[in-house]
This record gives sequence, structure tokens and C-alpha cells, in this order.
Amino acid sequence: MKARILELHALGADLSPTSIQRIDSALFSSARSRSHFGSWRRAIEECGLDYECIKRVQQRWSRETILEEIRAQHVLGENLLHPDFKTRQRSLYLAACAHRYFGSWRRAVSAAGLDHETMRESRVWTKARIERTIRELSARGDNLSWSTVEKQCPGIYRAARRVENFGSWQGALAAAGVVAKPERRGRRAYKNVANEASPSALAQVLTKIAVADLDTPLSPLSGGESGHEQLFSSSQHLHVTRR
Repeated sequence: MKARILELHALGADLSPTSIQRIDSALFSSARSRSHFGSWRRAIEECGLDYECIKRVQQRWSRETILEEIRAQHVLGENLLHPDFKTRQRSLYLAACAHRYFGSWRRAVSAAGLDHETMRESRVWTKARIERTIRELSARGDNLSWSTVEKQCPGIYRAARRVENFGSWQGALAAAGVVAKPERRGRRAYKNVANEASPSALAQVLTKIAVADLDTPLSPLSGGESGHEQLFSSSQHLHVTRR
């Protein structure tokens, strides 16, 4: 067992507890068993190595190494914001997000001299991207009515309606300075003005018709009869049916 530990040390392997569990978990478990050394520290010291020195020197990440690795991955064409990248480069991602380094992936990427917002816009519907796309579609002459956009470009439609963006499609159009053609919702119902006329207005219309058709004009209103009662008392000359 000592020979194996010394061999790994000679090869420059990281002998810290976290690293050795990935490199040779069986060795780590055996060294910590009661039948051998009881702990990994004692196993290292029994090999004549300085455990504290190894633990300090073999720390993989620092602010500088994190930034260098982020830049290297960017040069290789990796999408630094894609979930798959964060899974594959979990060690880098977690180190960058640690409070002792940068506290978040966004700050680490920005510290590496890269534009995090530009990267984000390429895959996320930000407010700026929504406005820019609307202007491009408008300049191209596309139909920007909500029903058309919802059907043909559901991604931007849903993003525009989110509360953190514009709250509605009309709000997004207004922010982009674009006016969409009004929606056509079919024919409007025909409004029958006669049916909605008030009784007094209807009486006036019927009075004019009666005066025009009768040989003799209607006598002035007298007694207790209302205009309606006198008009229909002369029905021998005029029959009116109201639908």
C-alpha cells in the first residue's frame, strides 16, 4: 500500500482526500481501515510525506486557474452557459461559484473578460433581444398580430408576455416602437336602431307616418289621453305591427 501511495506521488498525482477518492477509491478505503492506518493522513505520514504540505499544494483551483480554464473552454468553442457544459465541467463550475472565488458563474465569466449578456442573448429571450427581433420582423413586413406570432413564433410570444419582460405582446410592440395591424374578429352584429329606440322617439316616428298617410291630421292631444293612446285610437286608418 505504501508503494502505491509513493508511486502516485512520484507521478505527481493529487493525494488530497477528495482527489484520491476519484483516482483510487479502493486505496483510500483500505488505508483508512483499522487493519491498516486508520486514516488517510496517517497513511501519508507513514510514507514520509508531509500531509499538510500535500493538502495545500494540491489544491486544484484558484482565481487564476479558474479564469484560465474558462478562457480555454471558450476558445475551444464551448457554450459556457449550456447546462451540459456545467455538468461536464462540474468541478470548474462549482469552484467558480464558491464564495471564496467569484460567488457565481456570471461573475466568473465576466471576470474572464467575456460578455456574459451577449452569450445569454444568443440562447435566452431577453428584453433587448425581443425588441430587436420585433423590429427585424416589422422591417421584413411580417404579420405581427398576436394570433399569427403565437402560432408561428411561440417562443418570442411567450417570452414577451412574461411579467419580467413586457407583460403582454402589445407591450412588447410598444417598447419596440412598432404598431401591428388590428385583429379582424369577424363581422360586427347589425345594430337595429329602431328596436332600441325609446318609446317617446318611436311615438314621434309613428306620428309622422300617420300624419303623412291620413287624409285628415290627428286632432290635438286632449283630455287624459297620452300621445300613444290617441295615436292608436285612429287605427281604423293605420295598422302598426311591432316585431
